Amino acid sequence: MQSFSNQNEAFLAHFGENVLFNEPLAPYLAYQIGGPADILVFPRNEADLTWIQTRCRDTQISVTVVGTGTNLLVLDEGIRGVVISFTRGFRDIEIVSTSETSTLVKCGAGVAKADLLEWSMQHSLGGLEFSSGVPGTLGGGIFMNAGTKYGCYADILREFTVFDLYEGLIRYPKESFSFGYRQQNALKAGRFVVSMIFELKHADPQVARTEVNRIIAERAEKQPLDFPSCGSTFKNPEGFSAGRLIEKAGLKGTRVGDAEISLKHANFFLNKGKATATDILALIDITQKTVLEKFQVRLECEVVV
Repeated sequence: MQSFSNQNEAFLAHFGENVLFNEPLAPYLAYQIGGPADILVFPRNEADLTWIQTRCRDTQISVTVVGTGTNLLVLDEGIRGVVISFTRGFRDIEIVSTSETSTLVKCGAGVAKADLLEWSMQHSLGGLEFSSGVPGTLGGGIFMNAGTKYGCYADILREFTVFDLYEGLIRYPKESFSFGYRQQNALKAGRFVVSMIFELKHADPQVARTEVNRIIAERAEKQPLDFPSCGSTFKNPEGFSAGRLIEKAGLKGTRVGDAEISLKHANFFLNKGKATATDILALIDITQKTVLEKFQVRLECEVVV
């Protein structure tokens, strides 16, 4: 591991209790898997980001951004350099403007998807029902263009602000970039979302809540939610269901160490105890090779390694 001890004093002086050193990342991530970060920092505002930008640019320290890691597999050796977590800041939700039919809502990247959904129903706003039961923060939601069969964040996104480690804050209309199935082309290396504006429609909160409860119940019935996972491991290939292909390949229940392909939903790879990233990667490799051999279909990872 590289030594960043000469940076620790500066980070500690600026961030105090909001910085940790050589900190295992597993407890902070949905998968409960991941080695240490040299420096794990929890910025509270844009001024903190500017401080990190200046410090890391001048000392050529790499920077990685994580939320709650609901679609992230961190390797057992961890992440070198500075890891930024938005889980203690950037959690504001505010109304920007409203019209007869819709309301523009600004959210920080650290807002939990579930919290925004609940807030929207309390304010008689609809459009987020698709996100019912989807874990994680909104920053990751924009990065992956997260969604379900009922919709995705690109459907309601109108504007977003990124922090570029070289250029600082930049605001973009959604139309400036391309958003597709679990991907976008706005966030290159060294650039990450800090806030976004969604357009939500006025709605009957009881109707919205009924739909939300229905979707959550549907997810609970079909998905294994009792062990840590990253949700869908693979993207659905065009014309196919990744889960169905894995199931037809006879891979349900396949296990490497404490990592297991779920018996309930074959596209969910579970941490059944003390699974390592190496275990998960071995399962991914087995699955890709088997499905390719049996069905001539290449499975592409949805989980970010």
